[in-house]
Amino acid sequence: MKLKSVRQIKGLKNKRVLLRLDLNVPVNKNQIKSTDAWRLDRAVETINYLANKGAKIIIVSHLGRPAGKKVKALTLKPIAEYLSRVTGRSIDLWTDDVRSLAKPSQELLAGQVVLLENIRFDSREKKNSKSLAKRLSLLADIYVNDAFGNIHRQDTSMLAITDFLPSYAGLCLEEEVKNLSKILQTKKGLVLLLGGAKVVTKIKLLQKFVRSADYILLGGMLANTFLVARGYDLGHSLLNKDELALAKKIKSKKVILPSDVAVATSLQAKQYFISDVDQIPAKMLAVDIGSKTVVEYGKILNKAKVVVWNGPLGYFENDKIIDNSVKLAQKLAKIKAKTVIGGGETVAMASRLGLRNKFDFVSTGGGAMIAFLEGQKMPVLEKLKYKI
Repeated sequence: MKLKSVRQIKGLKNKRVLLRLDLNVPVNKNQIKSTDAWRLDRAVETINYLANKGAKIIIVSHLGRPAGKKVKALTLKPIAEYLSRVTGRSIDLWTDDVRSLAKPSQELLAGQVVLLENIRFDSREKKNSKSLAKRLSLLADIYVNDAFGNIHRQDTSMLAITDFLPSYAGLCLEEEVKNLSKILQTKKGLVLLLGGAKVVTKIKLLQKFVRSADYILLGGMLANTFLVARGYDLGHSLLNKDELALAKKIKSKKVILPSDVAVATSLQAKQYFISDVDQIPAKMLAVDIGSKTVVEYGKILNKAKVVVWNGPLGYFENDKIIDNSVKLAQKLAKIKAKTVIGGGETVAMASRLGLRNKFDFVSTGGGAMIAFLEGQKMPVLEKLKYKI
């Protein structure tokens, strides 16, 4: 897939660029942890590229799900402050109504950067609104989308806006498409490592890659659901009972499940012990993969050429009970294969362990990454494709 690139734009000096970014990161009491800021850091390259070319940059993004209302806790002010620090540029937050910003956008200086307040404060954003898109288009001469994490959403600032402005892909978006496309082209040696909670979000991915991957290794609630679907009694372990029928449909021997798990009395437990999957005590629940599973999965990963990891393999919110997830992540960071990871919780865990930079590619998308690999039709990407 070849996209119209921001690099193709000529004469950017003094051009107003509406830059759509994915700045949706955890913010707690106006503070952003360094381990959660990786998505913001990835936005810097395109911001600086445009600013260095003399463009006038108006950033549009969202944070959380305010449902079309102004929510103080979801202001982008902490984001503007963080981006100001990491880009070395003073980035003001524009909180006024979009209707009043056309003239100020004209008055920006070459290389100046501003950030619009959370676009989801406007209820029209989630409706792919032509009226809001037209208003936004009055702020700019060119539109650049660098929000891969939101690329599967048909929001106003993602899709409708492309009907009003010449539209291009940003540097991060280009890199995402390039790296994820290579996974789809892999014919041999591909291994998927999948965790998380829901079968339904990964069912199409599983159905697709049981044909092309060598193995699909499962962990987390995803693995729990598959284990119960195959007849195991997992005690009080968390799983999605409504998705058992979906799990039963996938019977391929390429799908590998844990042979043992870490079990505890609760998700808040401070200790755990290891149990084979057919011997889990009735009042216990699986909270992580087991030590034997780490060895078994490690042997498969060592033979892989390309590994894709999406979704935690245990209850990563409690670091006292996920020792084996940690060990497998550390193994994955050392193998010779090309490693690609994605998903907010997955990357957060890698960041917390100091491993994020050990992987070959870190996707800024979780659901977007899965949707792309599944081959879902994405109208936003279609709008950005280079047409011969």
